Amino acid sequence: MEANRELRITSGIALISAGSLVYEIALTRLLAVQQFHHFAFLVVSLAVLGMAASGVTLSGREGSIRLHRVSAAYGLTTIAAYLVINLLPFDSFSIAWDARQVWILLLYFLAAGVPFLFAGRVVGAALVRSGEGAFRPYAASLAGSALGCLIAPLILALGGVEAALGLAAVLGFLASFVFAAAARPRAAALLLAALSLTAFTRLPAWLRLSLSPYKPLQVAMLSLDAEVTLSRWSATSRVDVIESSGIHVTPGLALSLDVDLPEQAGLFLDGEGPMPVTRAAARTPATCGLAERMPGSLGYLLRPQAYALIIEPGAGLNTLLAFSMGAAHVVQPTDDPLVKEVMLEDYREYSHGLFADPALEISTRTSRGTLSEERGPFDVIEFALSEGFRPVTSGAFSLTEDFSMTVEAIQQAWDQLEQDGLLVITRWIHTPPSESARAWSTVLAALRARGVTSTGEHVLAYRGMRTATIIASRRPFSPAELATARAFLIHNRFDPIYLPGLRAEELNRFNRLPEPVYHQLYAALLESYDRTVQEYDFRLEAPSDDRPYFSHFFRWSQTPQVLASLGRIWQPFGGSGYFVLLALLLLMLILATALTLLPAALLRRKPGARPPSGALAYFAALGLGYLAVEIPLIQAFGLLLDRPMTSLVTVLFTLLLTSGVGSFLSPRIRLRTALWILAVLLLVDLILLLPFTHWALPLSLPARIMLASLFMLPTGVLMGVPFAAGLAMLERRAPGWIPWAWAVNGALSGVSGVTAALISLDAGFRATLFAGLCAYALAAVLSSHLSSGGLSGDLARKGG
Repeated sequence: MEANRELRITSGIALISAGSLVYEIALTRLLAVQQFHHFAFLVVSLAVLGMAASGVTLSGREGSIRLHRVSAAYGLTTIAAYLVINLLPFDSFSIAWDARQVWILLLYFLAAGVPFLFAGRVVGAALVRSGEGAFRPYAASLAGSALGCLIAPLILALGGVEAALGLAAVLGFLASFVFAAAARPRAAALLLAALSLTAFTRLPAWLRLSLSPYKPLQVAMLSLDAEVTLSRWSATSRVDVIESSGIHVTPGLALSLDVDLPEQAGLFLDGEGPMPVTRAAARTPATCGLAERMPGSLGYLLRPQAYALIIEPGAGLNTLLAFSMGAAHVVQPTDDPLVKEVMLEDYREYSHGLFADPALEISTRTSRGTLSEERGPFDVIEFALSEGFRPVTSGAFSLTEDFSMTVEAIQQAWDQLEQDGLLVITRWIHTPPSESARAWSTVLAALRARGVTSTGEHVLAYRGMRTATIIASRRPFSPAELATARAFLIHNRFDPIYLPGLRAEELNRFNRLPEPVYHQLYAALLESYDRTVQEYDFRLEAPSDDRPYFSHFFRWSQTPQVLASLGRIWQPFGGSGYFVLLALLLLMLILATALTLLPAALLRRKPGARPPSGALAYFAALGLGYLAVEIPLIQAFGLLLDRPMTSLVTVLFTLLLTSGVGSFLSPRIRLRTALWILAVLLLVDLILLLPFTHWALPLSLPARIMLASLFMLPTGVLMGVPFAAGLAMLERRAPGWIPWAWAVNGALSGVSGVTAALISLDAGFRATLFAGLCAYALAAVLSSHLSSGGLSGDLARKGG
């Protein structure tokens, strides 16, 4: 009978833990589509803060907890969270001047965090009940969470975010069914599960996921004749296609165009775009006339009949233009399989079979993955401008990792060129110079790293009204090539930013500025790179694979300007985006303080022993350390595993599963030894992280997932030991204080999630891993305080 009860509790814990992970992953996808970033670090922080809050509720509780009721509450609040987030409009762009948005944001966090509170209450109650045997329910929770990581992508692919959130609620109701002993609550749990499953798979239109009004998809829908012709989900993205007479996307098109623009549909990925689907055939006179007026076409004029690679090809506009400029063969990556599916099937006829062109070779890899393969040498590698205009001032994209525009990516492209091959990069223009100037900075840094000494003879740059284009040649440009370039610029009314031998009268002729600021900055970067980067008003240093934040321009020196203009204008250089992170960190610190002190205050009213000295710092260090390892691995493996979602699922699954194994084995492992070995492993991890990623990048996706999991396996096992072992020791020294430890660990994990994002943004992934290493080293030092004689052999004798 007792064994059957233990099995039910273990199964219920696994179910609700799986549900909370499905909810966590679905929430990252919801935010990625609804807002401007997946905010994985924030969702993970909310999850652990919810767990911490459950520790507070458990501290003031006398008697047993009815787990079936708490599980049902988790399912119901999951549904309520979706309704709040979806129906209550949050406007991230107006938060600087509209105080209401702050309260709406807080309500978002509260609604999103409450389900984690109830899930944590179930697991925490099981830990309290188990005492020194807490490693068993803790291991079941971690194993169930790992299972949720596997389920989430499948349901996202089948039914999208709405279906995944419905499944998260259903798993909570199924846990309630398992926990309940009486027939009536079991029947009620099954009924709620059935109703939730039905409701979330047949949602009415007004309850389907709504997007921020500033999302490009929503803006495009304002056109009177806009029609959504396709909407489809995969495990990693959502694609929408809109047909409208208002869609015209030709980035950088010359003002002297004398041909009619072709009809286009707009393809939106996670609400971002549009990527134009062009209703035109390649190599026709009209398409050739259009191609000749596009800024990137100079590369194909200089290298006729090119064998070309197009990075970030979107829905194929640059491929169409390359063929129309005479490219003999084009290799095109697959940055999102859904886009390829739409172009080969639904919009094949509309696009005149562009993706089925016999001269087009479609790689199954992403842009960065294709660069890592030996497909060259190429005559032209073009970094296409397939994303919509992104206002730097809002800072909305500061947190977005872009592994296609790092110095390592440019180096890989350089290595794949013919001896006279060309890199062609087009970016949006902002005032003052920012995005295009950072691309120029990245190219210069890559060429310097490849030993190019006379860099000024290998590069040129020019601008139109909205875009700037950079071309880098493996060999110095010849006089004939420069003459062709000058004729191209004059014909299309583009202004040179930098040309070898540029004359003052050539500057600022067509798209006039008060001062030739682009030329001045580009020339300064050529002449004195390090000093110019250091002294410029905002970040211009080349992004790297360790810090791939191309759109992060904020410097601390901007702080007075940001604060002075707060609430009156958009913040300069993305300062508002950075300060939102700081505000989140402050909020997390306030919550963590409350969640740490409240359970201690409640438990001190009860008679009994007090926690040993150092226990607070020990569990705090564990909370800080776990996410300081988990978050940078999720971010860094976005390069290795192609997409943030794949990385999120792989890292969470591996660390949760292996930590569950470590928790289960904790009674047989010396705690202090395990912690010091973990610190050494983390040192090895941060040293090998990027070399390992670059080495494995050319391999197949299954091989990369397996290798990434093996890379994390020993670290994950050891990360599962200290919390379970610490709980066992705490229960022996201070019975009844497990809820406090549960709260402290979760509260500091919430702080760690945001802190990890900030460290990665400013110092890189390896710096964040080092912070995690320091936290676990501190825990190793503090572990002796949990026992007067340490833990040597103690757990082996008394645990498990």
